[in-house]
Amino acid sequence: MFKNKIFLVFIMIILFSFSINAQDIVYQIPIQGNIDQAMFSFFNKSFDKAIENGADKIVINIDTYGGYVDPAIKIKDVIINSDIETITYVSNRAWSAGALIALAGEELVMKEGSSIGAAETRPNEEKYISALRNEFKATAEVRSRNPEIAEAMVDVDIAIEGVIEKGKLLTLTAKEANNNNISNVLVNTDEEFYSYLGVSKETVNILEPQTIDRFVQIVTNPYISTFLLIIGFSALIFELLVPGFGVGGTVGLMSLGLFFSGYVINGVANWGIIVLFLVGLLLIILEAFVVPGFGITGIGGMISIFVSLYFLFPTPEIAINIMATTLISTVILTFIIGKYFGSSKAWSRISLGTSQTSDIGYVASNDKKEIINKTGITKTPLRPAGIAEIDNNRVDVVSEGGFIDKGEKIIVIDVKGSKVLVKSYNEGEN
Repeated sequence: MFKNKIFLVFIMIILFSFSINAQDIVYQIPIQGNIDQAMFSFFNKSFDKAIENGADKIVINIDTYGGYVDPAIKIKDVIINSDIETITYVSNRAWSAGALIALAGEELVMKEGSSIGAAETRPNEEKYISALRNEFKATAEVRSRNPEIAEAMVDVDIAIEGVIEKGKLLTLTAKEANNNNISNVLVNTDEEFYSYLGVSKETVNILEPQTIDRFVQIVTNPYISTFLLIIGFSALIFELLVPGFGVGGTVGLMSLGLFFSGYVINGVANWGIIVLFLVGLLLIILEAFVVPGFGITGIGGMISIFVSLYFLFPTPEIAINIMATTLISTVILTFIIGKYFGSSKAWSRISLGTSQTSDIGYVASNDKKEIINKTGITKTPLRPAGIAEIDNNRVDVVSEGGFIDKGEKIIVIDVKGSKVLVKSYNEGEN
């Protein structure tokens, strides 16, 4: 009898250990903040890691106001096409693109006080509304949820009696979503959610964004991207105006390097785009230093740069806005540097290597009228501005005909205030 009891206890211990070992391996991936390409990159990497580590269930914890449609659709596709059991958990908000991700889970659990919907398209045009409406409908259908309710989250023209009237965009509370066959379960707390899964929170493997993921999110933010492009281009232009390689070139290359690194890491920028951008920069440099004037080479360089940048951004509208802002800001900033900093003593030391004082041969502006029709030799390349030696005096001059190389003979054709206008002497000969 005693031996039987020992044997029974032994069997119970074995069964208990099996029950512990049989507990599901659960991984949790947050969808928090703006939904963009960086978010998709982090999500995709985390989802693959969970599968590689033997996850039985993957929880997608959603708290977002939305973001871009394209990365949201990619995240939705990963969830829908997975063989792993997926649970989307709306812990606070699943608005706009976040609502599409929430609908994709095999089970949709919502926390008391959370909400889902408000998926208005930007721009709010019929072709975009139609595409996103059907994306919501198809996702709801594949998960046996109410497709009409899902459509009403996108299209204000859809009216559902007792739920939403025409002309208003649908957003549901957690209780409303549960009552209208959108969510499967309503919980009051996070602890209740984990209890529903049959696990404790301590056993859940939560995959948080790493430092590199946060870096990518910051750099690829449209506002930060615009700032880096403006600084990068302005600094490089500054460097081109100054002989040698210094602070401008370093700052410019660092800014552009930071910009591209974010898009390379999240998988948007491939080598083709980078090469196209570098070719554009090379063509502009050739235009500035080798090819006289501003023509096909410079225009080709600008086109190459703009085309390469165009394909980095999530929508054509964002791409155009960023490029337009970058171009206008860079032109203004370059003008300000040349206008104010360029006339200071600091600029004089950088560009000329010395101060423009009369004891070393510089002439005052009120004496410059006397040098009209006189010839001289360029001491620096004129692009179109530079320095020439006229009557043994060093004079700041501007070329009328574009690029003139160092050591070329020039003739003064006009003086307007402090501006001395010159052209190649060969052009001035009869």
